[in-house]
Amino acid sequence: MPKKIKIHQTVSIYSNHEESAKTSNFLNEGQIVDFNREKRRNGINWMEIYLDNEKKYIKKDFSKIFILKEGKLADNSCNVLFWESNDNENYKFDDIFSPVQNEANSLEEIEIRRIYDDGKKEKWIRLYYDKENANVYKTVLYKKDKITISAEKINFLEVFSDKKTGYILSDVSYDETKDWWMMPLIILIISLVTIGIFIAVLLTGWIVVGPILLIPGFIVAIVVIVFMQIFIAIVSAIFKSIRKRF
Repeated sequence: MPKKIKIHQTVSIYSNHEESAKTSNFLNEGQIVDFNREKRRNGINWMEIYLDNEKKYIKKDFSKIFILKEGKLADNSCNVLFWESNDNENYKFDDIFSPVQNEANSLEEIEIRRIYDDGKKEKWIRLYYDKENANVYKTVLYKKDKITISAEKINFLEVFSDKKTGYILSDVSYDETKDWWMMPLIILIISLVTIGIFIAVLLTGWIVVGPILLIPGFIVAIVVIVFMQIFIAIVSAIFKSIRKRF
């Protein structure tokens, strides 16, 4: 899936990565656009995006934009919280929900849960809302279900689920999908290194002498694998830096 950006505050559109290329057009809150890469010009970081199949630019400001994250749930399960306004108002999360009950006006309550990977430990938060303002409901995501994160808040993550915007607890465990070329490369390198070390251990005769001597060989293998993962992460960072500058 191509990288995408969600707009959380109105931003100006530029026809090129220059201050003088500012257009009269804007991206508004809630819009989602395709994102290609970052570019840095004259001390300014730009986000190269696609609009109507044309390259455009917006300034990099993560207080106004968010690069969507794709992943799969690593926890056993978690609740997703949704709401629909009853009066067509564009409410924010904090406009609808409160962490405390209102003494003057009895509010409805709803619990949002996270069940950890072991299926035993759980965490929950109770929220309160006025049913006159919104219809509130929740669903459940299970382990390995796909999630798309569109914003990170203090206590919650904004996600897309069932083609709607919802919220899950911010510390929910998930495995983020890496760049498509990274995982095959990591698996290939780890496989080759493991096979190579095993052959080297075999040629030393350690296996013939005794299985206990395999332990140093496998320790070396683990160290090499960790080193290779660090190396690949560095290469990935360099690759992204090159793309930003060119």
